[in-house]
Amino acid sequence: MDPDNTEKVQTKRELFKELDKIKNEVIGLRKELNNLNREKESWFSKKDDFSKQIREKIKNIKENKEKRDTLTKSVKDLKGKRTNLNEEVKGKISNFKKLTGEKNKLLSKSKVRDPSQLKKDIDNLEQKLETEVMPFEKEKQFSKKLKEMKKALSDASDAFGIIDSTRKLNSKISAGKKNTATIHSEIQEKAGASQELHENLIKLSKEIDNLKPKEQESFKKFSELRKKFGKVNKDLKEKLTAMAAIREKINKFTLEEAEKRKLNESMLIQSKEKEIEEKIKSGKKLTTDDFIAFQDMLKKK
Repeated sequence: MDPDNTEKVQTKRELFKELDKIKNEVIGLRKELNNLNREKESWFSKKDDFSKQIREKIKNIKENKEKRDTLTKSVKDLKGKRTNLNEEVKGKISNFKKLTGEKNKLLSKSKVRDPSQLKKDIDNLEQKLETEVMPFEKEKQFSKKLKEMKKALSDASDAFGIIDSTRKLNSKISAGKKNTATIHSEIQEKAGASQELHENLIKLSKEIDNLKPKEQESFKKFSELRKKFGKVNKDLKEKLTAMAAIREKINKFTLEEAEKRKLNESMLIQSKEKEIEEKIKSGKKLTTDDFIAFQDMLKKK
């Protein structure tokens, strides 16, 4: 065997050996790349899930904060309204006390203790005189009594006006207190709802604080795996490039061997042609092998 050919066969064998080695490395790198990609995407999915939870809680915080602020403003306005009502009621109570004092003062000077009752008694007596038949003396007696009662009522008219005013004022005081109680109840209800929203805001903020480290850790893991994925992918590309280069060398060897084989075959044919021509010129007998070789030469021409 030609020493040069032996060297090439050995080199080619070494190339195939190196190619097999790189193929195994490529298989390993592709497997590692797939595993890294799955793990990388898993961490990104976790990070994305944490981010969504945080965004949703931030959205809830904004909505709850708007509701809380609206309730807080409403409570503030209602407290102002309640204060004004309380002041009005206090003023009416003070006026009521003043009128009551004046009424008592006037009644103390009068024999009449209850003008309202006195008026009813007068009405009853007048009706009795108009509808009942009675002796003259008795009618005279009742008429005198009616006159005295009317005079007493007239003397107590100022007290009677004050009593009417205090009655109306008392009604307004009761209505004012009722309105104040209604507003107070509304304040408590809205203040409670505002406090509940505020506590929920604190809870959501704590939940966000707990989620943020998890989000950051997930993104850190994802980033590390993405970096490792990039390195392994780069190594894979380098190995694939090396495989292509080795295949190119092997193909070059194959072409060179084919050309050399073709050249040897051509030289052998030329040698056989020359040998047959010599036999024909010298008149030597051609063998069966000579005829077969001669036919092959004619086909190849």
